[in-house]
Formats: sequence, structure tokens, C-alpha cells
Amino acid sequence: MAEDDNIGGEQLQARLAQLVEQWSQGKVILKQIVGLSEEELYAVASQGYLLFLQGKTEPARVVFEGLVAVDPRNAYYYRALGAIYWRLKETQKALKQFTYAIRVSPKEVSSYINRAEIYVSQRQFDNARADLRSALDCAGANDRALVRKARAMLRMIS
Repeated sequence: MAEDDNIGGEQLQARLAQLVEQWSQGKVILKQIVGLSEEELYAVASQGYLLFLQGKTEPARVVFEGLVAVDPRNAYYYRALGAIYWRLKETQKALKQFTYAIRVSPKEVSSYINRAEIYVSQRQFDNARADLRSALDCAGANDRALVRKARAMLRMIS
């Protein structure tokens, strides 16, 4: 019986070694290893967002940092983390998160606008204008409110 347990343990170790190697090469993401569904991850994200809305930024930060680690291909998690860092006045970290969100989903309008807001606060108006133009270029029919915001910001800094 103990020998059977050792064989099972060796198989588990071999499987874990294979998964870690695939993860380190970018062939799988942690979400696939852990086995969480999109619905489960979004349920966690909803709880993180509620913490953020309640002003509990540190617990929200922990939640979204975990979500980014588990699913680094989800731009929403980066945007949420950027907003949290922005609220915590960690400007450079916020900029990085919005930049990651743009890399993951380059057609997502809100990521450009969020980053542009930080650029405006830092008086980096050329960068802000570039992001706002990118936001307008990517905007679709469902982005009317964001388009109005981007245009208003452009008028403000032009």
C-alpha cells in the first residue's frame, strides 16, 4: 500500500513539473493549472470590486493582484488593479497596469482613457493626447459615454 502511495506521489510530482515547465514557457496560464472557470474568476473579481467600492483598497489590491497572476490575459483585472493603485497614489504602478491592460486588449477604450487621466495629472499632455486619440480610434457604438469623456479631456488639454 505504501508503495502505491509513492507511485501516485511520483506521478503527481511529474505532472506538476510538466505543468510548471509549460507555465514558465507561456504554454499554459495559472488559471488552467488551478482549474478555475471564467465564472468563478469573475465572482472573485466582483468581490474585489465591492471591496474597492467600500474603500477597502488593500484587500481589493490583493484580490486583483491574485487574479492577474492567475489569468494574465484578462485586461479587466489589470484595469481594476490600475484603478486601485491610482487610488493608493502609486502612479507608476497604476500606469504599468493600464499599459498591461492595453497590451492584452488593445481595442479596449477605457484602458486608454484611464492611462490618459494619469498622464494629465502628471502634466504629460502629449502622452495623454496620444492615448485619447487611440481611445477614439478604437471606440465602437457602445462606447458613447467614453467617447464623450475622451473628447472632453482632449478639449481640456489642447
